[in-house]
Amino acid sequence: MNQIARRRLMSAARHSWALAVVTTLSAAWLPVLSAQAPPTQPPTDTTRPPLVGGMASLPADPLRGNPATMSSLGSQARTMQDGFERNHRTGLRFYNGGADASCEVPLGRICYWNNNGDVPPPAERNDAKLEREQLLELLAQAQAADPKDDWVNGMRVRYAIESEQRDVAISAARACKGTLWWCEALEGLALHNANQHKDATAAFARALASMPVAQQCTWTDLSWWLDPSMHAAYKATPCANRGAENVRILRLAQPLWMIPANDIQNELYARRTMSRVHSLARIPYDLQWGDDLLESQMRYGWPTAWSVQNGGVADPRPPSVIGHEPTPSYDFMPVAEAIATPLSATPGDWNPRRQKARMRYAPRFATGFGALPNQFARFLRGDTTIVAGGYRLMRELEMGRAPYTAALTLDAFDGREPLQAKRDSAQANGALLLPVPSPMLASLEVLAPVGKRAARVRTVIKPLPAGTRLSEYLLLQRGDVSATPMLDRNALQAYGSNEIEGGTSIGIYWEMYRQASPGQPLQVSLRATRVGAGFMQKLGSSFGLSKSVTPVSIKYNDNGRPDGGPGRSLTINFPQVPAGDYQLTLMVSGAGITDSTTQVIRVKGGK
Repeated sequence: MNQIARRRLMSAARHSWALAVVTTLSAAWLPVLSAQAPPTQPPTDTTRPPLVGGMASLPADPLRGNPATMSSLGSQARTMQDGFERNHRTGLRFYNGGADASCEVPLGRICYWNNNGDVPPPAERNDAKLEREQLLELLAQAQAADPKDDWVNGMRVRYAIESEQRDVAISAARACKGTLWWCEALEGLALHNANQHKDATAAFARALASMPVAQQCTWTDLSWWLDPSMHAAYKATPCANRGAENVRILRLAQPLWMIPANDIQNELYARRTMSRVHSLARIPYDLQWGDDLLESQMRYGWPTAWSVQNGGVADPRPPSVIGHEPTPSYDFMPVAEAIATPLSATPGDWNPRRQKARMRYAPRFATGFGALPNQFARFLRGDTTIVAGGYRLMRELEMGRAPYTAALTLDAFDGREPLQAKRDSAQANGALLLPVPSPMLASLEVLAPVGKRAARVRTVIKPLPAGTRLSEYLLLQRGDVSATPMLDRNALQAYGSNEIEGGTSIGIYWEMYRQASPGQPLQVSLRATRVGAGFMQKLGSSFGLSKSVTPVSIKYNDNGRPDGGPGRSLTINFPQVPAGDYQLTLMVSGAGITDSTTQVIRVKGGK
């Protein structure tokens, strides 16, 4: 079932002023604006019409066109568009959700709240769909008659996207011969809507390069997406010097690093472009365009569905218009500390379901986004550390059927090209391998193109210390029974998570960088101990009286491999034990030297 985020507009009547809107609100819905900090605004864009009393000065807008020079078809299209939106608003269906909603973010005349878990909006009326098609036909004729009409170009792209005609939107944008930056921005919008990420990035780059400097500064401003604690420092940096900082912020916010271009950066510019289109003509809210609508769309996206809702039979007010943004939507911005120092970030620094989010985004290539179960393990190849990033697609992720695309990307955020290992037609679990030349932020990701779902984890990976004699271990679906276990081979059958079921068998792979022989064997022990067990429980376990505290205890002598290779593997039979965390420690001793590596294994189910 599709889920929705909702933005509700409390409108007393068409063309209501902000004051009139506020005074008609009931006490339950009145935003306490005096208790809110003023919204952070981007730098003034002198290419947009000034706001006078909260209303746009319409004649000053160059993109609207000049009535004295526009074509007759362009004039007809403007009249038809205005009539379409009037009829569209009048025919909106009533929405039955939102009974428990509250105003999450008051923004001037409107009130936004996130409601990803609510019922979908009502289906659009068929007559509205037919009228939009008729409007699109007229817009196509008007564009052919005058491809320099910026208003017509924008509206044709807008309504093609609304009607889910991606190819028409792209063709309409490419047919634009008007203001250069506007045509390029419309093409970027249409391409981004079609998930053509690299081409969209190129189009938006051309748009930014050709627009006035003040407008470019506005379009690249990230203030609305940033935590307020960052605003002072961000604003203190001159706009022309924010390029590297913006790249870092948007890189950290990018949902999937496997995507060949930064789609969240494209989304930022797409929202700017669509908001500019919306500012040129009537929209279903039927209010004059203002900075409250701009901020709402820049932070949470533009509505893709509409409905109305009233307060009940005793409520004398007209119905309120609700704009429904695409959902499920997520907050992809990391915390301020991670933005400042990416190489100290932890997985918890990203919380896509954060409440009171500064922004939300619903990627078009994935309608669901989850936390990826994972396990990272490091190994040595000479002086180089190799990391194995293991993943496991649990049933709870609802990823759908194979194939999957898996990727491990490492980024040092120092100007070097990121490293990436990518596997198409990947299985539901496995591991990808990459060298780690220095501390780097890792993003381990899986995308399900069929199920349109994605999952990821991000964490910092550092090289192993010099002189390491024992690697970390990688859990496997089964142990490697061959005489020459190899990392590359076992990465394909990695278990992919530190969470297992009690009463199952798992494999383990590790490497020893010390020589062993029948004459000088190394002593190997593997022991699982329940985290939080008391002294008496541990004492009983040491005498073999309980398997619940120490369910795994293995010891043997390692006489070395015939080929002298470092890889080792065995199978662990993990018995039925109480659910919880168990510390699994691998220890290698010999010649008076002991090395060990430990990870915490979470056992599900059990007794």
